[in-house]
Amino acid sequence: MYDVLVIGGGASGLASGLSAARAGAGRVAVVERQARVGKKLLATGNGRCNLYHYGLRAEEYVGDRAFIRAVLGRFDADAFFASLGLPVAVEENGCAYPGSNQASAVLDCLRLTAGEAGVEEICEFDVSRLEGGRRGWRVWAADGRSLSAARVIVAAGGMAAPKLGGSNAFRSLLAPLGHTFTPCLPALTRLCARPSDVAGLKGLRCAGTIALSVNGREVSRETGELLFAEDGVSGIAAMQLSMFAAEALRRGERVEAHLNVGGGLDAAAVLARARRFPERALEEFLTGVVPKRIGQAALKRAGIAPLSRLAGSLSQEEAARAADELSDWVIPVTGLPGFDAAQVMLGGVKCREFCPETLESKLAPGLYACGELFDATGPCGGYNLAWAWASGCLAGRSAAKPL
Repeated sequence: MYDVLVIGGGASGLASGLSAARAGAGRVAVVERQARVGKKLLATGNGRCNLYHYGLRAEEYVGDRAFIRAVLGRFDADAFFASLGLPVAVEENGCAYPGSNQASAVLDCLRLTAGEAGVEEICEFDVSRLEGGRRGWRVWAADGRSLSAARVIVAAGGMAAPKLGGSNAFRSLLAPLGHTFTPCLPALTRLCARPSDVAGLKGLRCAGTIALSVNGREVSRETGELLFAEDGVSGIAAMQLSMFAAEALRRGERVEAHLNVGGGLDAAAVLARARRFPERALEEFLTGVVPKRIGQAALKRAGIAPLSRLAGSLSQEEAARAADELSDWVIPVTGLPGFDAAQVMLGGVKCREFCPETLESKLAPGLYACGELFDATGPCGGYNLAWAWASGCLAGRSAAKPL
C-alpha cells in the first residue's frame, strides 16, 4: 500500500514523486511502462535539456491561461534546481540549461535526489486502468498486476514522440472517471506544404521571418532560422507557428505561411544589384545576399526566365516581382506531420476539471494530474518543461497534504 503512486516516469512524474516525498508522504512510488524512466527528458533541447525559460508568462502558452498562471505562480525554479544540486546557466535569450549542458545530468540528479527521499521506481508496469476514489485507489497493469495507493497522480504524458514514450494512455485512465478533453493535435513540428512549393530546397537553412495567416488574417509571426524539408518548412520559427496552425487546419480553414527571406531587399535594391553586375547570370546575381537556391527559386516564382539571362536584362517590373517573392513568399500549409514528428501535444484534458491550487480532480477526489496531458502548451525554449516541473511539484505537494 503506497501513500502516493505516480503514473508516469517523465519530467513531471519524477518531480511530483520527489515533491510528494519531501512534503511528508510516507511511501511513494513512480511507475513507468517503459524499461527506464526519463527517456523523453534525455532528448530535450537536442540533448542539452532546456530546463525552463527565464521570465516566462502564462500569456505565451496556448490553453487555459488563468489555470496555467495559477500553477506557474506556485513554482520557484531556482529553488527547485538548487535542491537537486544542479547548477543552471541562463543564456541571453532566456533559455535556462544545466551547467553541464547535458540532459543526462538532469535525469541523474532527479533520480538521485528522489531515491534519497525514498521514492521507489517501478518500471515495465503498463497501467491500464484505475479503480477507487476518496478511500483509496487500485492501479491495474495490463498484465494483471496491481498496486494500491491512498492518492494517485497521473503524469502519463501526451501523445507526442511515441518512440520516446508518448501515448494516449492518459485518455484511457481519465475518461472512465468522467474527464473530458479538447482535441489533441501535434505541435512544435514542421509546416507541411506541396513538394512543388519547396522544390529544390531540401536541407537548406536560412534566416528569415515567417508569418502565419488563417483565412487571410495574420495570427502570429516569428523570426529565426528556417529549415526546408522535402514537404514543407521546419526550424524553430516555423515550429512555433504550428501551435496556431494545428487548430485552424483541424477546422478546415485556409492556412498560409508568408516567408520573408530577402534580407531587406526591395525592388530598387534588386534592380540596383542587377545594374551593378550586368554581366552576371540571373541564376547567380543574388548569391551572397540570399542563399543561391533561395534566389533562384524566387526568380522562378516571379516568372523570370531563363535564369541563364544576364542580370543587366532585368526590367524594373521584373525586379519588383522578384522583390515581392523574396519579402512575401506565400506557401499554402497543407497540414502537419503526425505525432511521430511532434515535440509536444496541443490540447488534452480540460483544465477546468482540476483545481488550479492543488491539481486535484474535481470529479475524482484523491486523484491528481500534471504535465503534458493537460490542455496547456508552450512554445519552444523551455516553456513545456517549465510546465512539467511546475505542475509536477504542485501535484506532488498537494497529494501529500491530505495524508
